[in-house]
Amino acid sequence: MAKLLYSFLPGSGSSSWKGHVTFASVAHQAGVGDFWLGGGKEPAIARLIETTLERRRDRFESLVLGIVREGLKYRQKQNDPIKAGEIVSLNEVIQKIGFKFPSLWASDFLDSLASSATSTTAPVAEKQEAEEKRRRNQESARQRELDQLRAEFYALATAKDRQKAGFAFEGVLTRLFALFGLKPRLSYRVQGEQIDGSIELDSEIYLVEAKWEAAPMSEGPMLIFRGKVEGKSSFTRGIFIAANGFSPDALAAITRGKQPNFFLIDGYDLSLVIEGRVELDVILRHKHRVLAEEGTVLARHTLS
Repeated sequence: MAKLLYSFLPGSGSSSWKGHVTFASVAHQAGVGDFWLGGGKEPAIARLIETTLERRRDRFESLVLGIVREGLKYRQKQNDPIKAGEIVSLNEVIQKIGFKFPSLWASDFLDSLASSATSTTAPVAEKQEAEEKRRRNQESARQRELDQLRAEFYALATAKDRQKAGFAFEGVLTRLFALFGLKPRLSYRVQGEQIDGSIELDSEIYLVEAKWEAAPMSEGPMLIFRGKVEGKSSFTRGIFIAANGFSPDALAAITRGKQPNFFLIDGYDLSLVIEGRVELDVILRHKHRVLAEEGTVLARHTLS
């Protein structure tokens, strides 16, 4: 990836240059300026990318789009416009490490580069910049909502009315699910049963049960939930959430004699999400995979 990006921007330059855009300045704008260590240009780019992925993975998209956006302008000034093939190759590498940035795959963007028309490069750069601004605004709104949810979540821990806190907990979870694009359905009744809600993850539906009790969850509510999941369909799955965790007896009971059809989330898992340390959908996919592969209902996500 460092080789592909090498010609997009200069590695250094005088502060007296107009604009003074370099890999270092773009890294600073993306919030990873401390990862640019200078030295040889290609090794420095490689270190910047690797360290961003290891330590601030959430800033990787901003970094790459910033390099491309400013690279369009820089290469145009050098009479060597960035070509569509370069972006296609870059997209392939980005996809191999688990990312895909829609603005770099947009057909109108790639077509404009393929034309090699100098008159189109500046508008495309402006469009990239506008797209980046829109994305930053969305990130800011998302962070504000996550901050609010964090405050509400911790406030519920000390609420005296636990029944009221339980209802409020369901509301916090619904908004958290929505924030991560999991299409939550609110509490509903079916065939005399009360279902706390459901979500959609990777085109699969999961029933959700949520509890915030004073003590770790006992086996009774979990066995009832297992029956609710079993009663829907052979492919229905479940997620049982207990903010105060689960008793050892409960963990043993729900796996005794039957294959588990749901996995568990506790307060520790939720704290990782609301503190912004890991994405909710990442935790859910990890737990689902461990359940499928090992039959473990309470898997811990390891932070990278």
